[in-house]
Amino acid sequence: MDSNPLRVIIRVRVMDIPSEPEARVRYLGNSFCQQILGRQMNHDSKAECHDAEHCLPNFDSKHDVKAWFLYDFNVTRSFDKEEVTRIPHKVYLATRQSDSWIFTSRDMWVESAKKSCATYTWGGNYTKPSNVREELEN
Repeated sequence: MDSNPLRVIIRVRVMDIPSEPEARVRYLGNSFCQQILGRQMNHDSKAECHDAEHCLPNFDSKHDVKAWFLYDFNVTRSFDKEEVTRIPHKVYLATRQSDSWIFTSRDMWVESAKKSCATYTWGGNYTKPSNVREELEN
């Protein structure tokens, strides 16, 4: 298992996530970990190495909208904003076909997403973002 820090941003239609709205972040993160990283998501924030999830705007929308989901994998310590920009970032478009997810890498979105998600503290500690939704949608 790769233990290097990784930030993943996923774009998905929220109604494609088969869970209650408040459970979407966890459900999608678990699915991504199992399918792409080949392991379980480690939610134990007291573990030496764990994974973190962020709740971005519209994750719990009752409307059929697209939203961004943000995850930090292999969290072992905190990073300042400059250090976070040097962590590898990957961006995916997630679509659902029957009971399966398709995670399509979108390298062309990485720089924009990296800049927009820099307002979120590494490791899941929430810092109120400014204009994150508007920046990600552009």
